[in-house]
Amino acid sequence: MLFAGLVALLALTLSACTGQNIGGVSSGWNALTASNGVVYVGTKDGWVQALQDGDSDVPVGLWRFPPSASDSGQELKGVFGSPIVADGLLFIAADSGFLYALDPEEGRTDNRGWRRPRGQPQGLAPLVAGPAYDSINGVVLSPSDDGKLYSYFAETGDDFWDAPFQAGDKIWSTPAVGTLDGIAMAWFGSHDHQVYAINVSSGEEIWSYRTGGVVAGRPLLFDGMIIVGSFDKKLYALDARDRSLQWEFEGDNWFWAGAVTNGSMIFAPNMDGNVYALDRDGILQWQYDSGAPIVSRPVLVPAGLAVANRNGELFLLDASRGSSQRELRKLTLGSAEITAPLHAVGDSIFVGSQDGSVRRVDATARRPLEEWWCWNPENDNNRCN
Repeated sequence: MLFAGLVALLALTLSACTGQNIGGVSSGWNALTASNGVVYVGTKDGWVQALQDGDSDVPVGLWRFPPSASDSGQELKGVFGSPIVADGLLFIAADSGFLYALDPEEGRTDNRGWRRPRGQPQGLAPLVAGPAYDSINGVVLSPSDDGKLYSYFAETGDDFWDAPFQAGDKIWSTPAVGTLDGIAMAWFGSHDHQVYAINVSSGEEIWSYRTGGVVAGRPLLFDGMIIVGSFDKKLYALDARDRSLQWEFEGDNWFWAGAVTNGSMIFAPNMDGNVYALDRDGILQWQYDSGAPIVSRPVLVPAGLAVANRNGELFLLDASRGSSQRELRKLTLGSAEITAPLHAVGDSIFVGSQDGSVRRVDATARRPLEEWWCWNPENDNNRCN
């Protein structure tokens, strides 16, 4: 099953293109974030779990939301997009169609926090993309499967725009937020094949650019350009101001996971299993074949570029141009699929897998990749083995 009820439009195409199911049978990817020594996990089974990071081989659970399975009014169903911590709250976009703002210390909405939309509406479209935060306006942006981009004041949950922005189809692309000439902007893609640039303050469209396929990944704002991949197998570099095409690069399969940058090069993972390293002009500097499709967005750590493929393999790559040994280290994290974006804090890489596990991997320079701890709520003692 592909994204359990989310992707009727793409299910046949996904299977035909990859030969495998994407995302497993549950409605989530075990997406996570870490802040101030706490790891927040939106589980594939519909919970938000706060874990105290530390030196033990199993992290301490601080709280879980909702606190019990009987609390049907707070049902998440699952989480795909990475949670974010902003403005003193933890924001979670749920498969149930609700955006949650939780108190990060207590995991509640009744004291500090909120849930939108209000009430108990029926038939909400899922939220597949993660939320994004605009610090200039203090606003959280929430893309939806209904093709709308919603905006809320982060502190109160009140609507920021009079009406949400309407795209032509589903939005699975977490917006990239930044400023141009002092104006808060957001860039994101849609199933309608378009890349959109909007003024966050007004909610108005500045421009749109049509690609040849679905745009599902998070765009990258880099050197005045928006770098975004499409299911037409192309990576596009668009002028962030006027959408003019600067260059395009073609892989052998979809560009699903968003690209990342170290400030001088762009690292773009592809469903063909390769990571493509491009310079500012879109010229290929190197590529590395991981051996399996890459859906998870990679991260940079001080020692290099961390990349995970769907076979449960984690690679640490030398990100420099002229390296004689591209693969520095490799660690196999069981047999579970890795589709959630990676997250890094310092030398630590946090990985959520489709077997329900969350791992912290140490990537200190000149040491082997080492699994620091592994947590799995599906086991009685929360251990992975």
